[in-house]
Amino acid sequence: MNLQWQNAWDAIWLSPYLGLFLTLLSFQFGLWLFRLSAQKPFLHPVMVSVVSLCALLLLTDLSFERYMDSAHMISQFLGPVIVALAIPLYENLKALRQYWLPFLLSNVLGGAITIVVAVGILSVAGGSDMSVNSMWTKSITTAFALQIAPQIGGMAAIAAAIIMFTGILGALMAPALFRWFNIHEAPAQGCALGVCAHAVGTSKALEYGSEQGAFAALSMSFMGILCAFALPFLLQTTG
Repeated sequence: MNLQWQNAWDAIWLSPYLGLFLTLLSFQFGLWLFRLSAQKPFLHPVMVSVVSLCALLLLTDLSFERYMDSAHMISQFLGPVIVALAIPLYENLKALRQYWLPFLLSNVLGGAITIVVAVGILSVAGGSDMSVNSMWTKSITTAFALQIAPQIGGMAAIAAAIIMFTGILGALMAPALFRWFNIHEAPAQGCALGVCAHAVGTSKALEYGSEQGAFAALSMSFMGILCAFALPFLLQTTG
């Protein structure tokens, strides 16, 4: 019996899909813990998944390269997932048309401010050129940033880490900030989460409602397209 269990464990550990299995398992664990804790913000499923995977990589002989190779299938779903967000957009077309001007202003101004502040802080703190260039992508969802970061002198891996950190932090802080500043309107909540916390923020926005999710998804997509066109041109001009 022990030999059979050992063989089964070896088959799982040596599987070419180990990273995929571990990622899904860790997220389900995070989701279970999040629900069990009555949705405590500091136990957000994405954060729990990231922390548990990092601990696993540090405590075992599983290398980061092997994990990424066996989990790459997940990244292929980023594009289709973003396209699927068109559903709440379609369901809330009336509200989107009604608030098109505030939407544009809040995205352009809010996105510019949050990016410039983050880049400025990192520059003053003595961050490397590669880190600073990667920080320019902080308000773009991962699917866009992985392509943009190398074009502006950054690194895709650093950009992904920054985006994950800001996304989780934004989703954790949003409920308290909305209460403190008395922000209850669905468009304002959705835009704030989409601009500052991108994909994780959009997931959080959908917890508030379909309208919040629609504005968050549109903000996330709008910022991605805007930065894809603007960042290479701006950095090349200023550089």
